[in-house]
Amino acid sequence: MNRVYTLLFLYICLSLTACSDDDSDPIPFGVNFNNTELGITGTGTEIEATIVFSRPATASGSLSLSIAPGSMSYGETNQFYTKPEAQNNRVILNFEQGAESVNFKISAGKSLNIKQDESISIRLEESDNTIFTLGTNIQLNVLFTENFTSPGATIELDAGGSDFTKQAFVDLSKSSQTTVNKYSWDLGFFNGEGHFVIINNVAAAMARPLDKTDLTQVSAADTLGFATSMVTNGFSPNANANWVDSPDGSLENTALGPIQPTATDNKVFILKRTGSDEHWKKIRILQSGSNYTIQHADIEDTEFSTLEVVKNTTHNFTFIDLDNGMVPVEPEKDLWDIQYGSYTNVLGGTIPYNFKDYIIINRNSTSAAMVIIEGDINFENFTLAQAQQLEFSNEINSIGSSWRQGGGPGTPPSLFEDRFYVIIDSKGNYYRLKFNRLFRSDNERGFPEFSYELLQ
Repeated sequence: MNRVYTLLFLYICLSLTACSDDDSDPIPFGVNFNNTELGITGTGTEIEATIVFSRPATASGSLSLSIAPGSMSYGETNQFYTKPEAQNNRVILNFEQGAESVNFKISAGKSLNIKQDESISIRLEESDNTIFTLGTNIQLNVLFTENFTSPGATIELDAGGSDFTKQAFVDLSKSSQTTVNKYSWDLGFFNGEGHFVIINNVAAAMARPLDKTDLTQVSAADTLGFATSMVTNGFSPNANANWVDSPDGSLENTALGPIQPTATDNKVFILKRTGSDEHWKKIRILQSGSNYTIQHADIEDTEFSTLEVVKNTTHNFTFIDLDNGMVPVEPEKDLWDIQYGSYTNVLGGTIPYNFKDYIIINRNSTSAAMVIIEGDINFENFTLAQAQQLEFSNEINSIGSSWRQGGGPGTPPSLFEDRFYVIIDSKGNYYRLKFNRLFRSDNERGFPEFSYELLQ
């Protein structure tokens, strides 16, 4: 009998111990600023700061930030303000269980007039909350200056998730990222010398010429068979590489070709749009002095609309949505370096195919070079002197998909871990850049992460 009681007692003790283990508090996750220095300049009035978690949050909670404004005055009508709004120089950031980061914004106030460098500091505060601990990067310095250059950062790119609904533009010198709906535009009109028009390679658009110059003489009969050949995602042997823009960014080799000075030399094109309202458009583009005129209509329309497009030298292109007119897409040409999302490449020089996880660089004085890690060459020790010996390319697809392996049926894509890149931006800054991951921790595609550092 005593033996039975003894065994029962041991069983109860073990059960209680097991329950105690199950109910124990989870190990806290660490919180850090993504980068410790950001800048607001005369050309950028808002920046976004990110606090990253060492792993997904084990429960909902909040972080408290304290602001040391220095000589700067807080408020939207003053010199700077934050979103969420600060109360008594404190900002509260709420996060949900499973979150991997939390963001907030710092904006220039209406009375900010940058005549000399000013700065504020924002610091993560200690908390009684046991679900997180403070890391080593707990202070962010924000410099208000005309000439801020970021020393580097870690950035999570945002293409909208696995459906790749966005284009993301990153300015390395400002550690900033902006995004736009990739289906928001149809055509980009070059603002530099000459007359060139790009189609939406990001959204897998295609443009196919007809031997006609009058839109009123074009109908659905002219597009018979086009649906099975104007394909960018099916490895169609009937697709033609000439129906998409050259992936290297050559303006002489766009689907629409150079716009000719003689009106009768500019043919009607059938434009295959993509997105939720996919349908055919017939278009014809003409020179209008130094600017452009576009004629466009739906396939069955017997009349067409005309739109004048005026060049704007602050941007590489002026973008047009055929339903809504001019739309904002790219930032100003001096305010971005790389674009991430999807992009139409040409396989084997013949087959158009829309890639995901594709990087292009800004055609405006930006160039890139790939460095293979070998011997004593590695990312951490790579110097400016070494970078200046590299052979750089200014083709916009010089990075492309070379940073990751493609995968296949049943095999996901993955990072190449034997390489990194050096990018020269339009201001002449040299940055070394490496990709840290392809997938987010929840395995969702479309949110890779990279780190970069200024070489000096």
